[in-house]
This record gives sequence, structure tokens and C-alpha cells, in this order.
Amino acid sequence: MKKALISLAAVALIILAIIGGLVVAEQRAKAALEADVADYLDSCAITPDTIDVHGRPYLLYAAQHTADLSYVDITPDDGINKDQILVHHLVDGHADRLTRFITFDYPSGEVSPMKNPDDSYTEVAILEGERVTFSARSEGNRLDVLADRRSLTDLALPRAAEVKNVSAGDDGVIVEIEYADTDCR
Repeated sequence: MKKALISLAAVALIILAIIGGLVVAEQRAKAALEADVADYLDSCAITPDTIDVHGRPYLLYAAQHTADLSYVDITPDDGINKDQILVHHLVDGHADRLTRFITFDYPSGEVSPMKNPDDSYTEVAILEGERVTFSARSEGNRLDVLADRRSLTDLALPRAAEVKNVSAGDDGVIVEIEYADTDCR
């Protein structure tokens, strides 16, 4: 009986050691993927605050030097309340797409975004009782956000980008841009 308990305890310790090793390896793989994303963004002149790499198991993605989808928060400039970049399919320092979501503050006043029937946001909001349509345009490395065709804000971008979508959300005017060139080297 004593030998059986010792054998059972030894097997349990081995299983726990394997599980612990996998957990540690998974965390190291995630950190390696986050470092890959940080290096890529550094070459794009973008300084991340936080990086959240998606896609599990991290060990498999790290072995392939691939970060499938990463959410990167950036310190927002004045007039911006959220700035986030999505790095799509980063493989060996090259991303398929680089999408950025910038949420600009509304001009002062009471704001009520208008929604579609499916509860998605539109580019229209009621601002101080007036209907305002938001839009954006990009030229070169500049992004201009407009409220009823009047400039609301102007932002320098690290590289040329194309405006994909504009919507009036609860927290501000959300502008989705996609960088034209994802090869930042």
C-alpha cells in the first residue's frame, strides 16, 4: 500500500510539473510575441502603452514567429480619449494590415449619438440640440476630422493612411484608418 501511495504521489508531482512548465512556457511565448509586436511598431514610429496579443496557444504562434491579431493601446494626444491600433497577422516583422481606431473628444456640450436600427453607430449625433454629421479625410500624413464639413481637429500620423469609417459613439467621434504601407522598415 505504501509503495502505491508513493507511486501515485510521484505521478501527481510529474503531472503538476508538466502543467506548471506549460503555463510558464505559454507566458514566455506570449511575452515573446508582444516583444515582436513592439519591435514592429517601433520601426513604424509608434510607441505602444499596452499590447494584447490574441491567438492561443501562444506556444504554437511563437514557434511560427506569428502574432495573428494584436490590440495595441497608445497614449492619446490632447483632444483624443482613446487611441488603439490593430496589427493583423504579423509574420517575421511584416503585418498584413495595420488598422487604427482614434476616438476624438466631442466639442463641448450635450451629445446624443444616433444609431442604426441594429444598434450600430452612425456618423450623426445631436450636439446641443443640433444634428451634426461627422466625417474625416486624410492627406499624406495628416488626418482631419470634420463636423458638418468644418474642421474639428487635425492630427499628424506617422505615415500615410486611408479613412475607412467614421462614427459618432458614446465617448466621441471614432475614426477608423488603415495605414497604406505596412512595411515600416
